[in-house]
Formats: sequence, structure tokens, C-alpha cells
Amino acid sequence: MSTRILVVLSLLTFLVPTAEGQSTRSTVTGTVTDADGAPLPGAQIADVAFQRGTTAGPDGRYTLDGLPPGPHTLEIRFVGYQTAVREVTLQAGETREMNVSLEERVLETDGVTVTGTARARSTLRAPQDVDVMGTEDLQSGRSAALGELLQENVDGVSSIQTGAQAGKPVLRGLSGKRVVLLKDGIAQEYYQFGVRHFPTTNASEAERVEVVRGASSILYGSDALGGAINVISKPAPTTGVDAFEVGGSASTQYYTNNNERAVSLDLSAAQGNVGWRVGAERRIADNYHTPDASTFSETKKRGTYGDPRYTGEVPLTNFEQWSTYGQVGLQGAFGTLQLYGDYWSNAQNFLLPDGGTPGDTPFPARGQGQNLAHSNVVLKGNIVADGFVFKPRLSWQRSLRQAGAPGTTLGDIRDGGGLGGFDYPLDLKTDIYTGRLEVAHPSIGNLSGTIGAEVQHQDADTRGPAELQPSARTWNTGVFFFEDLDLDPITVSFGSRLDVRTVEAVPNDRTTNADQLDNTYTTLSGAVGASYAFGDGIAIATNLSSGFRAPSIFELYASGVHGGVAAFQVGNPDLDPERSYSADLSLRVRRDRLTAEVTGYVNAIQNYIYLENTNRERVVSNADTLSVFATGQTDAVIPGIEATVETSPLPWLQVGGSAAVLDGTGDGLGADGGDGELPLLPSNTVSGFVRWVPADTGPLSNSQVELSLKRSLEKDAAGRFEPFAQFDALDTQGPNPPFGTASTRAYSVVNVEARTTLALGLGAPLTVSVGVDNLLDETYRDFLDTYKGYALSPGRDVQFSLSTTF
Repeated sequence: MSTRILVVLSLLTFLVPTAEGQSTRSTVTGTVTDADGAPLPGAQIADVAFQRGTTAGPDGRYTLDGLPPGPHTLEIRFVGYQTAVREVTLQAGETREMNVSLEERVLETDGVTVTGTARARSTLRAPQDVDVMGTEDLQSGRSAALGELLQENVDGVSSIQTGAQAGKPVLRGLSGKRVVLLKDGIAQEYYQFGVRHFPTTNASEAERVEVVRGASSILYGSDALGGAINVISKPAPTTGVDAFEVGGSASTQYYTNNNERAVSLDLSAAQGNVGWRVGAERRIADNYHTPDASTFSETKKRGTYGDPRYTGEVPLTNFEQWSTYGQVGLQGAFGTLQLYGDYWSNAQNFLLPDGGTPGDTPFPARGQGQNLAHSNVVLKGNIVADGFVFKPRLSWQRSLRQAGAPGTTLGDIRDGGGLGGFDYPLDLKTDIYTGRLEVAHPSIGNLSGTIGAEVQHQDADTRGPAELQPSARTWNTGVFFFEDLDLDPITVSFGSRLDVRTVEAVPNDRTTNADQLDNTYTTLSGAVGASYAFGDGIAIATNLSSGFRAPSIFELYASGVHGGVAAFQVGNPDLDPERSYSADLSLRVRRDRLTAEVTGYVNAIQNYIYLENTNRERVVSNADTLSVFATGQTDAVIPGIEATVETSPLPWLQVGGSAAVLDGTGDGLGADGGDGELPLLPSNTVSGFVRWVPADTGPLSNSQVELSLKRSLEKDAAGRFEPFAQFDALDTQGPNPPFGTASTRAYSVVNVEARTTLALGLGAPLTVSVGVDNLLDETYRDFLDTYKGYALSPGRDVQFSLSTTF
């Protein structure tokens, strides 16, 4: 890999001198002040799309230079103040004066997004439905699971949880292989086929996380059928002068429920136009706890069925997680160039449902130790030449998923030679090579946008004796364009993409037909959208889009025991690609004391791929039997409504609420052969909050106390198509365990959090937060909690967090 990077760097040295001279570059300069005209030193001014930024000096003055001519969308941020978004069109060699006055934050009203859009846009005026989590949110709300992080901070996002460390994001009822996870615009692979396989990334390395709802296949290809989540890494710092500067941030967290401890550190240094950054995070957690409640072994003699198997401390749910990253960047007249690398590792125990027999009191627990790892190296640039901005990306990833035999825990693995030397029965390794080039062309009248191409190769290697899926080689080539037509106050976006994907599996002992091991899919996607800003901070937006998803290696060729769902799974090499045809309509309000949005959408998916419990059983090791789950297809429809509102009726009071309602049906999935529920849809939810925001006083600033309530409605499982449906007494297909449930009842959870920033007089403010999740210790099961079949969802959890920048 190092050889490839050196070759690319050599090629780029030839490109850089051909870029335009400094005289054709443009500059934006000015002063950032508060509403009274006082300077705001340290305010950040960023051209997010160009990955270029600067910081206001002691007098509030800033200079952002080296910008290419054309349209730019700038984001101006300062802690405790509302983010300002400014759009400016620069001529070659122009210096534009732009003074910005920031209002003290009442509500967060706007931001800039670069994900899923033809060019950088404010979230208000982008035709696409996008949410942005910035640095402040990531520092205060970070958790071990990306799904939980987004669920807690982005309205309408759900999470498929398995303990505290495993959370898969759900966007408008779609998850796994239908939602693409991006790192700086490059799709990440983490064996998404498993319902309990969660993203192998950590938000500590991110400057922002952008969430796009709706098909994004025209930019990101297969797997972006339901949306995209882009984790954008922090930029390498620069000083702009020949001086050496250092800085950084640090944070620590503690959670009482599972005794989780976390610490992270980020260090940066810069001299002139060269910058470096390194960082690391470490998390260690014990078993999580549920509220005290009766278990099945205590109530079964009275004829009570469906009670959980485990309450209180849930055994074998501990984990250890750590990540590290480093980068070096160069900024100059040619643009920017960065080399970035990270490594993420998670060792965990995973509680299985099948320890002991129903007659045992208490049930003996049986777990499975797992080791997950992900490596990532990215070379990325923004290079300017003749009015064009070239954005090359070269990426190498290695994704590793290893699992011990059922009954083998982390302790056994360590005793057997450690995580690296243990002979794992399930041992999956995939190397992913991606080359991507986007070219932002000069404006043609009111038209601006991007053309691009992407090539990705995946080399999946099944190394252990448990051949759940065969080794395989995948190639995907895509070409695309995405354009914006700016007819202020109307913005129109449109684009298209052509993809060719080839999947070639390696024959193994379970291969039944060697002629079916090669599959090629050629797919055309398109989208058109528009937004209309018809008032100060008010806009409507709509989108029509088509997307696709090619079947995965697992869905095509799986043949083996999948411990994560306690089943023997069988693929289908004759699967067709999924095709999505979606439409949405949004009304958005971004005012000083009111933000609101309501969106209605419908997504029709042809050849929707699902797993079905066939009610057949297969004998596996030691004469144990497992249900056989087979892959099938149907036509599906998912309609829904998402709404959120937040207002500040008094300077010190903020209130708000949100709701997410959706349904999803597939042809032939009903018990009578008609339409039936789709699996893994979240339950409908309604939530609200009240927030006290006291005025800054003494050393305390940006203080708030928030009380929130989430109401989740009851939800029935989709019968034999729902993972873990065997735990549901409502499922009459085949034998059911006498404990647990797949369908869930309505519940309410109350949370509270207090946060403030303390000025220590040392130039390093300390942000302190204390919160309590599930304040009333409510006994409940969340529908997307995959432990619901044999354990309750987590009980009360007191959380402490400290963070600082220096």
C-alpha cells in the first residue's frame, strides 16, 4: 500500500505545478463580531466543500485565501453563537470583504452540507433532506455506537442496538446494506449483512457527521438506497505564517450502567502551510444492567410466558474498544492535499440465547467472543486548475470480523493466545481499494456542479472453517454527474449515474452450482429535486429519485451457521438488484426563535431482499438443530412522515418535539399471502423536551438543563420474516422459546442532562455535562433491541463527561 501512495504522490507533484498561479486565486477577508460589534477572536471560517478554513485573530479579523473562482458557501462558527452561512461568488484574483455579525445562540438555525448534494449548500436551501452534527454535538454526545449517537442527536434516526457498543443506524425504515456509511466520501465496508453487525468507526476523529435521507445512489452507488451517513474527518491545521503552533482537545466519559470508561486525546501542530494531527480513544465497559424484574425462571411455574430470561446484570455483554488516527496535510496555491489513516478495534462478548435448558434455575449464560477491526488509509486532495476543482480520493481499507465458537468468551480467546493468535472458526477479512475522482466545473451561467468516476475492488477472504459466506472478488465502476441550477429563490438539482458491478465467488465445499458463482449488474440511477426559499428562513423542497442496491456476497452465496441470528442461512445466486423509486416533500423553517420541519415521503422498492424463516430445521454440530433462513425477494412500499419543531418563547426557555411515523409492506409477506409487514422497521415514536438556558454568569457559559421524554408505540414483529421472531408468542410458525418476545409494547423513557462550560482562566475552557438516561428506571424492550428476545433494554444510566480544548 505504501508503494501505491508514493506513486500517487509522485503523480500529484506533476499536477500541482500546472495549477493556476496565485494571481488567479481569490480571497475572502473581513471581521467576525458579535451583535454589539465586539470582535470574536477564535471564530472559525470554513469553506467546507474545499476543505479550507481559518480562524479569526484577536481583533476578529480573518483572511481565507487561495480560493478558486466561482461560487462558495462559507460557514462561520463560534461557540455559543448561531452558525452563519454565507454564499459568495468570486472572480479570478478578486479579494472580497465580508464582515459577519453573529447572534448569540437561541436555536441552531442552519449549517452547510457537502453530502448528497451537487455542491455545498445550506441545509435550509438544499433540495436534499440533510442533517449535520457539528463538533460541539460530537464532543458532548459521543457514545461507543454510531447508531445510538445519531439516534440521540438527529430527529427521525433510529438504531438497531445490541448492547452498549453495537448500534446500526436506521433511516426511514432502511438499514444495513441499504444505508451507506462514508468516511470522507468513501464507502466503508463492515459486513453490513448481519443485523447485529454495526459500523466500525468512531466519532472522536470526526469534525462533523452529515446524514442524508433518501436515495443517494447517483453520488455513492450501491448501498445508498436509503441514504448516506458521511463521517468527515478533522482537517489538518495550518497557520498561514512561518510559525509553529500546537493545539488539541481531550475528553473523558463515564457511564454507571455498564461501568463504561472512555478517554480521548487529539493533538495537532502546524507550521506555515503544513499541519499534523494525531488522536486516540479508549473505551472499556462491563456488563450492562436492566431494571430489576421477574425472570421467566421465577414466573414459569405460575404459567407466565414471555418474561425475559435475564434481568439485572446481563452477563457476557462487556466490551473493549479503541481507535487511533493520524494525518498530515499540505495547503498552498494549488489547493489542499492530505494523507489520513486510522485504526479501530472492538473486542466484545456477545450473549447468546441458548445457554442451558428451560428447566435450569437460573439459566446458565452462554456467550461468544468476537474481535472486530478496521483499518483505513486515505489520500485526498482539492486541486485547482483553470477554474476546475479536482477532488481525487484514493483509499485502502481492511475489514476484519472474527468470532469464537459459541460458548467461547474473550477470556478463553486471550488464554488461547490473544485476540491476534486465536484460531477463530468464523474469520472474515476483506480488503477494499477505492479510487474516486470528482471534478467541480466552473459555473456555466447559473449552472454549477460535479462530474465524477469511481472504481472499487473488494477482495473478501473467508479464512476460518465456518464458511458462512465464500471468498469472493467484487468490482464496481461508476460514472456520474450532479448539477445545480441556481434561479434564486429556486434551486434545481438533477443528476444521473451508471454503475457496473461484478461479483465472482470462489468455489468451496458447499458450492452447489459453479455456473452461478459469477454475477454482473448494470444499473442506471437518476434524481431531480428543487427547493424554493419564499421567505426569510422558510423553504420548501422536493425530490424524485431512483436508486439501486446490488445483492451482497452473503445474500447470493451464504450457506452456513450465522450465530448472530441463531439460524442456518442460505443465499440465492439468482437475486435481482433492488430498485428504489422515492419521492419526498419538505417544509422547513429556520428562524431565530423557531425551527421546524415536516417531511412526507414514500419509497417503492422493487426486488426488496429479505430473509425468511422457512420452518425447516438443519442439524449442525453436536446434533443441535437450527432454523433455516433463506433469502427471498418481493416488491415493497415504505411511506412515512417525519416532523420536528423547536422554539424559544422566552430567552431562557426552549421547548420542542418530534414525531416519526412510518409503515412498510411487501407483496406476499402476509399470513394470507397478501401484503405483510417488512422486517426491522422501527416503532412509531413521539418525543418532546423542555430546556432551561440561563444567562452566562461569572466563569459559566453556554449552560443548559434539559428534560426530555420519548414515547415509543407498540410494534408487532413481521412474523417469520423478522429476525428473532422465534421468541414471539404471536408467531405460530414452529416451536417458540417460553421466554422473551419479538413484538414489543409501548413505553416511555425520561432523560435529563445538565451542561456548562467553565472558564478556568488558563485559555482552556472545560465543558462539563451530567445526564441520566431512563431516569425512572422504566422496564421496557425497544423493538430494535436485538436482545429483546431474552433480556430487557438498559435501565437507569448516569453519565458524566468532561472535555476541553487547548
